[in-house]
Amino acid sequence: MQISDLKVLILGCGSIGKRHADVLTGLGVTDITAYDPVKSQLDKLIELTPNVKDAESYEKALAEKPDAVFILTPTRLHLEHASQAIKAGCNVFLEKPLSDSMKGVEEFEQLVKKSGKKVMVGFCFRYHEGVLRMKKMVEEGVIGDVVSIRAMMGEHFPDVRPDYKEIYYAKHSGAFELIHDLDLAIWLGQDEIEKVYGVYGPFSNIGIEAPDTVEILMKFASAKVATVHLDFFQTPRRRELELIGNNGTMKLSFGSWDEYTLTVYDRDSKQSRSFTAPTKRNDMFADEDREFLESIITGNDFSCTVAEAIKSLKVVHEVTGGVL
Repeated sequence: MQISDLKVLILGCGSIGKRHADVLTGLGVTDITAYDPVKSQLDKLIELTPNVKDAESYEKALAEKPDAVFILTPTRLHLEHASQAIKAGCNVFLEKPLSDSMKGVEEFEQLVKKSGKKVMVGFCFRYHEGVLRMKKMVEEGVIGDVVSIRAMMGEHFPDVRPDYKEIYYAKHSGAFELIHDLDLAIWLGQDEIEKVYGVYGPFSNIGIEAPDTVEILMKFASAKVATVHLDFFQTPRRRELELIGNNGTMKLSFGSWDEYTLTVYDRDSKQSRSFTAPTKRNDMFADEDREFLESIITGNDFSCTVAEAIKSLKVVHEVTGGVL
């Protein structure tokens, strides 16, 4: 079997649904069906990717026994929709975050284990070329043992989404939706989290009810700490990862979709070197979708498991004490 032989269902046709439809088509998937209760969203996706078929309902689409279901619906519906797909015998790709709270997560994890199905969570930045390059250098010991991790992500929400006051983020999760950067800090930490502290709230002037600023401090079980800053008001857009080791430092700047810069300083040589390389936004989506689809065929593992996704969700739960 090849990727082109797989039957895929897309549930949720917003911006991320449209992106995955485009990526899956580019990977050679020819049998794609999509469903969204908002007909205009579904129609737009099919207009952009005419090879995609529409479904009358989620239940009828599941009855067609797709090999994989991409759950790209609002966060609060993730576990419900994913559970339906698993019970229907399908493998599942879930957009991040796993859920909006810890409620039902343990039961969902057990369902996944019992089913034997592949369930992947879409932390696409784990597939970003710059992040992977940084991680490889850390594993090679280029800056010695990592002691401190700093993750920063900020963008001006009104610029990104002119309709920002009308969408889910503005009333509920806010800057916590930028959970990719929390996930990367945990992934690079490579250890159990021992303590979590956090401050969050609507501190800027963009006028949303949800937190537009999040500050998180984590202590790992080993001699290692991480700080994560997330905001929805910063200009220009900035995304950075900084690692401070006992033999040097490393900083990745990748606020642009078009390129990244990785700077490394070695304490022994007292030399700094930088690498800048071009990127395409869809590349990391293509790599994660390919790995997920190939795992269905080969049985191979992937890094973005449910267990991995629970780590960042637990941190958010500890900081907020409840729902995103």
